[in-house]
Amino acid sequence: MAGHDALAAAVIAAERDADAEGWDGLHRLYALTDRDTYLDTAYPLDALTDLPPDALLAVPLTPLGCGDLPTELAKVTWPDDVHGCVLVTEMTVRTGLVRWHCGMSVRWRPGHLAVGVLRDGSHLSLLRLRDTDAWRSDISPAVDLVSPLLATFGAR
Repeated sequence: MAGHDALAAAVIAAERDADAEGWDGLHRLYALTDRDTYLDTAYPLDALTDLPPDALLAVPLTPLGCGDLPTELAKVTWPDDVHGCVLVTEMTVRTGLVRWHCGMSVRWRPGHLAVGVLRDGSHLSLLRLRDTDAWRSDISPAVDLVSPLLATFGAR
């Protein structure tokens, strides 16, 4: 099974793909598969043979519905050749307090929360604030998404 570095690279790739699609509030789900399985089942436009054999590829799927996220995730099932998945969703993050002469004000910024899980239970969560290249991994809301994502693999 792929290691932590492969999962991190796949989570970052999925978030970058979601970012390229725009900021619209849709939950985006990506299947994680290995290079050889991908080459056997898809028609890639780019040659992927230079990727290491243990690399994970994030394959974008149709965005999830607009309903309650755990309910939407409960509808998802995966074939055996999918090693894991990544969910990219938007959230608003409190980034600090601003002191004004008449009091304090909270500063908020949108961000992409990307949560990746593997069938073996390994997981990684990253947050990137909009218009930055900085990643944070200390995101408490991500913990609430790990179990529903793992459940899509039948690990209920």
